[in-house]
Amino acid sequence: MARQIFAVTGMTCASCVRHVERALLDAPGVTAAVVNLATGTVRVEGAATFEALALRVEDAGYGLTKVQADAPPAGDLAPARRRMVFALALTAPLLMSMLPGWPGHLPGWIQALLATPVVFGAGLGFFQRAARQALHGQVTMDALIALGSGTAWAFAVFEWQRGVHELSFETAAALVAFLLTGKFLEARAKTHATDALKAMLSLAPPTALRVEADGTVLEVPVAVLVPGDRVRVLPGQTVPADGRVGSGQAEVDEAMLTGEPLPVAKGPGDALVAGTVVHGSALEMEVRAVGAATQLARMAAMVAEAQGSRAPAQDLADRISAVFVPVILVLALATFAGWWAWGGGFAQAWRPAVTLLVIACPCALGLATPVAVMVGIGAAAKHGVLVRDATALEALGRATDLVFDKTGTLTEGQPMLRRVVVSGNRPEDELLKVAASLERDSEHPIARGLRAAFAGDLQAVEGFRVDPGGGVSGSLDGATWRLGSEVFVGASFPAVDPDGIAVGLANEQGLQGTFILGDRLRPEAPSIVAGLERQGLKLHLLTGDRREPAQLMARAAGITRVTAEVRPEGKLAHLRTMQASGAVVGFVGDGVNDAPALAQADCGIAMGSGAGGQGTGAAMAAAPLVLLRAGLEPVLTVRRLALRTRRVIKQNLGWALGYNLLLVPLAAFGQLERFGGPMLAGAAMGLSSLTVVLNALRLRR
Repeated sequence: MARQIFAVTGMTCASCVRHVERALLDAPGVTAAVVNLATGTVRVEGAATFEALALRVEDAGYGLTKVQADAPPAGDLAPARRRMVFALALTAPLLMSMLPGWPGHLPGWIQALLATPVVFGAGLGFFQRAARQALHGQVTMDALIALGSGTAWAFAVFEWQRGVHELSFETAAALVAFLLTGKFLEARAKTHATDALKAMLSLAPPTALRVEADGTVLEVPVAVLVPGDRVRVLPGQTVPADGRVGSGQAEVDEAMLTGEPLPVAKGPGDALVAGTVVHGSALEMEVRAVGAATQLARMAAMVAEAQGSRAPAQDLADRISAVFVPVILVLALATFAGWWAWGGGFAQAWRPAVTLLVIACPCALGLATPVAVMVGIGAAAKHGVLVRDATALEALGRATDLVFDKTGTLTEGQPMLRRVVVSGNRPEDELLKVAASLERDSEHPIARGLRAAFAGDLQAVEGFRVDPGGGVSGSLDGATWRLGSEVFVGASFPAVDPDGIAVGLANEQGLQGTFILGDRLRPEAPSIVAGLERQGLKLHLLTGDRREPAQLMARAAGITRVTAEVRPEGKLAHLRTMQASGAVVGFVGDGVNDAPALAQADCGIAMGSGAGGQGTGAAMAAAPLVLLRAGLEPVLTVRRLALRTRRVIKQNLGWALGYNLLLVPLAAFGQLERFGGPMLAGAAMGLSSLTVVLNALRLRR
């Protein structure tokens, strides 16, 4: 099913979100539509064409435009800044005449000359959007502002014509000026929410040094590179595309992609990722993927899509906003009628009604959740955690249990040599050299463990043979060697560790040595487990490994709840049982054989290849959260971030709802008039929206 992201114009509040979503869902072929007020975007799922979708959105009073998947978020604040400055400059003389000691009010014609361009020039957008939406039977924040400022201006003109000196032109102008100021400050603050995404997109360089067939080097735009091209990357330069090292040895800084502060050694055959920086020496690479196909572009697209996804907490705000504006209109009419009936007439009745209209605009309510989600997902990306769905981040914040896989997750997933048991008269170093040489060209995990234990030069092997499931054999310096299982080498091995693997090495004289290998607990595991338990999580180990080694690893890590010898389908059933009992379950696995459990969990966390898992591609496909940085530290980091994000969402929703519940009654009963009435309302509404944005930006720290 096609999934597309578009930019939406004309949205100003949570009510607009509902109208746009409803219009898109009415389009044939659309199965889902999720609008994000903070980013001004909509994610549409289904088979509808852009033209059909744009027509529906335009009919609803808004606009729809295409966006590039790998383009940074738009952030041109110049028009909003110009409108704000223009409005404030013309409003200032009107407000100064209200100061104590100021020599009288400005003449009515000057007040009208100053206020009219502010209300119907700088504030024209409010009236245009309100009129367009009214034609479609919609009432949004723009209608409240247009009614408020328009009423104040019209009443001022009426009073001016009657010869009254104290006019309300300054109220109409100040209302628009304060609202435009609040919207500008809010927009400027929101641009910081996408800083992480912008930083990721800016990593790729514009040009690359392409090595031609004759060996010459040309500087070409990265856009013209194709898979198969050879590219030279000099020290200090950024890798322009995904590929593999063809020649050279260097260290590569992958911090912006994985969060890992230390550079990684790279040599022939090693993978390179676009956006990383080469240090120490030049590398020559073969291009494998360019442009939107690179890991950097895919990550940026995933972060952008996740920032546009909806957290469950947003549903509350949406349900409230669906009825909020119509209710406020009714309350404003009731307030106006009540004050008129009380005997104050129009002159007194309009101000409390306008104050209520403006102060109740649900801008903060619409921004409370999406802006916190945006910042939280961006902060996670900065720390090496790719969040693909806001729901998962929210679920991790309220998780009660966290389940770990063992191999490759709690452990390093790589058998390492623990010790050598010598049976003959040959020294340990010689036995290890023979074993590593026999396994020189093998990619078997045991082979990698033996090679990693030997730091010297390997010998050439003659007559090399592989016996699947048994071992390998070959000749070194005229002697025939066999390396493998007891049956294969024809000898009994000494007792090994409960969680260990024994590999024997024998020649014509019999068994010469036994290599004891075993997986190792990640060194940071005990401290991470302790940190997660301090956060109130119940921790579990769920593995397909044998019970005894599973319990040993769990005990070493500090986990007491262990379930072993469980197949993938058994893990799935185990998680379902936990969820049926009321637990909110997170699962940490390697993203390949744990895919069913990662998908079933309320929050699946996959170890990508950078974190020691079995492959970023599989992990990204299996789980909504992917660890790109090595080790388990990002698990604790993203849990802390999830808790903070959930706390910020609650704070924002509490502030937005509390602000309205407190000030709406005060406005209705005229208690805000002594503080400026409609002018105070405009400033307070802008401040409320700015407050929730600034509160969310604290997550960047």
